[in-house]
Amino acid sequence: MKFMLFKYGSKVVNKFNLQFVMVFLISINIIEAQHAILGRIFTEKDRAVYGAHVSIQNLDNKTSESKLTDLLGRYHFTTIPGSYLINVSADGYRYHRSDTIRIDTRNPYPIKDFYLQSEETSIEAVTIKAKKQAIQTDKGKLIFNVADSGLAGGLNGLELLKKIPGIGAGQNDEILFRGGAGVNVMIDGRMTYLFGPQVSNYLQGLSAEDIDKIEIDTTPGADLDAAGNAGIINIKLKKSTKKEFSLDLRSAVSKSRFWKVNENISAGFRSEKLILNGSLDYNTPHSFSRGSSGNSINSSGSVQQLTRENEKTFKVNYYTWRAGAAWQFLPKHDLGVNYHGYYDDFKSTRLSEISFTGPSAVNSSLYSSNNVREPYHYDSVSLTYTYNIDSLGKKVTADANYTVYRNFSDGLMTSTLQSMGSTVVTQLRSHQPGTIKITSFKTDAELPFTMFKMKTGIKWAEVNNGNQFVYSHPTEGNWEVDPSISNNFSYSEKIGAVYVTASKDFRTTSAAVGIRAEYTEVEGSFSQSIPVYNFSYTKLFPSLSIEQKIGDSHKLDISLSRRINRPAYADLNPVKWFVDPYFYFTGNPRLIPEIAWVYQINYSLKKKYIISLAYNQSKNYINRRLVIDNTQSIVSRSDNFGDYRRFDLTFSAPLKLTAFWNTQTFIDLSHTSYPISMINNDKLFKLYGINGTLQNTFQLPAGISATLQMTYFSSETRGIYKTAPTGFVDVGISKGFFNNKLDVVFSANDIFNSNRYKGISQSDMIDYYYNDRPYNQNFGISLKYHLGKALARSSSSKTEEQERL
Repeated sequence: MKFMLFKYGSKVVNKFNLQFVMVFLISINIIEAQHAILGRIFTEKDRAVYGAHVSIQNLDNKTSESKLTDLLGRYHFTTIPGSYLINVSADGYRYHRSDTIRIDTRNPYPIKDFYLQSEETSIEAVTIKAKKQAIQTDKGKLIFNVADSGLAGGLNGLELLKKIPGIGAGQNDEILFRGGAGVNVMIDGRMTYLFGPQVSNYLQGLSAEDIDKIEIDTTPGADLDAAGNAGIINIKLKKSTKKEFSLDLRSAVSKSRFWKVNENISAGFRSEKLILNGSLDYNTPHSFSRGSSGNSINSSGSVQQLTRENEKTFKVNYYTWRAGAAWQFLPKHDLGVNYHGYYDDFKSTRLSEISFTGPSAVNSSLYSSNNVREPYHYDSVSLTYTYNIDSLGKKVTADANYTVYRNFSDGLMTSTLQSMGSTVVTQLRSHQPGTIKITSFKTDAELPFTMFKMKTGIKWAEVNNGNQFVYSHPTEGNWEVDPSISNNFSYSEKIGAVYVTASKDFRTTSAAVGIRAEYTEVEGSFSQSIPVYNFSYTKLFPSLSIEQKIGDSHKLDISLSRRINRPAYADLNPVKWFVDPYFYFTGNPRLIPEIAWVYQINYSLKKKYIISLAYNQSKNYINRRLVIDNTQSIVSRSDNFGDYRRFDLTFSAPLKLTAFWNTQTFIDLSHTSYPISMINNDKLFKLYGINGTLQNTFQLPAGISATLQMTYFSSETRGIYKTAPTGFVDVGISKGFFNNKLDVVFSANDIFNSNRYKGISQSDMIDYYYNDRPYNQNFGISLKYHLGKALARSSSSKTEEQERL
């Protein structure tokens, strides 16, 4: 069904959303859940405890479920008849366990309140309590616990993400999971509106030391956006449950090719019904890389070999500011507002030396410098409303988000050609301002029935992208615009979605099924002689997950999901981004979305030994293809490749070698195949691969923790490229002082500077190769001091459209 959402404009949208919410409010108030456990958690002083961890255990079927209390300290579980235990824990308070509670027709919804006693906890006790398995699985998701990682000191979020098993990065720092770039990033369970290089920029402004865990979900349910064929990466930030005022000061310095710093101040206030938080951050994620590349070209009827030696320097001053508030203004009504902004002062210098060898290229070489200043501005405001209808789990939520992303790029490329004793200098100046505006709204309702739980909702989002690309050459002392390569790109996209899911817990089995419908309307226009294009489509995205517990030690998860990978906005833009006169990137306005079915089976033993089998079957696979234009320049262009297939078999296992030495092994075996173009016909490009990590953790005397991690990637497929194997070694050491008020972390990343990005074309249409050598070796130290109570943090509000900026 195509939603009338867009046909009749915003008035219809608002009316439709209002009617939808009214229907929910009417329906859910006539629904009664028959069995439940509910109550509140208080302190000794009769104050509600927010964020307390409450779990219930069914003594009959050995199942368990856990939740966190809300702002009023409330918890609730929809249950079936049986005998239960309740366990309660919260930071700074003693652990509590209830007596056996019986639920039946005579006692269908017992109310159990707890009053927690404060506890002075030793450093050793805190260390034991915080210990989690490095890798866990839950409902088809892989969970990587990084809160206590000794490798996070002085790193940003992007650098930490690259150290997660199975996650890698491409030449331009795009995030890859299991070889694919079609991955969406969430912050605290909410979609970001960033994609490609922009999501990398966003993560560079996030400190790795603020991250609690990273969840990877390759088969998300229908309640989440369908975007992302490779799945969803959910970054969960550290949170605190303690009240009153708190302040954190963090300072980090590191040395790679350049000196880098990270300074942060974060403050929070929490009371019974109000949470306030804010932070300021300054970060300098500078980088440096050397590389070489080359290919054959046809010049004047003869074949010449072009060889390029290049050098890239990125200087970045990254300023981030956040503010948020959560307010319970009525007993069942919560309101939250969050603002996130950043200014990324980005400067780059690319130096290239290109030499030509061949019959007509004696002593011919070209020197190129490309200097770009490209400041990025990001402002995002989100508003969240929650109506907790009752303590049994009925609730309605509404989220609104407005985001503006602006960049103002100015560059100058100077080229000097030396051939047969003559010298020719040319210049090309670029001016590329761009703005992306995103507006989104969604509403969800959670409805617990007697026999099952239902969740349903709608979403609407609109994206408007405007870019102006002006290239000019110097002419008689003035700069003259070159209309042949200048362009204006205007793009708009509207997405409407509706979904419904149903889930049920049996004795040892839980199942969830869902269906999501998304309608997409797209329009693009250009100033060049490219016709305006507009089209629309409706897609259905079913999902299914089944979790089977076998005794106390075994668990099996089976899940499947249909996904879509819409082209990134930059991938649609046909403008030219020059690296040097003989290499440029361009988009393709004729790209069509990539559609995938993803299947996964996870088996876990004792919640720590994990085996996973995944299969991804995609149509219209999107990646970059190389061609040579009529000036003999290499063109890297986004394109559809046809059908894509990938199998992954994953193993994860911890091993305790001694009382102080633990290891965690992660291995992924894969097989990838898809067609690539050849001179005479297409061929199936297929490749077996393996990547893995071995993490060693050591608990040393005097409360010192040390981590040694080794990472390896075999050859992978990247469009028409076959990459070369690579690997690196990281070390981290951490210790707390003054009752853990002061945290000190020393880190040494890629200590042998061994990580490389190498690849060679597998198509006989072009023989291009590259060998990039980033300077990733980095030594740093981070100091973090806590003042007052532990910080109260709020969740960022992000969504899928930003993911594709």
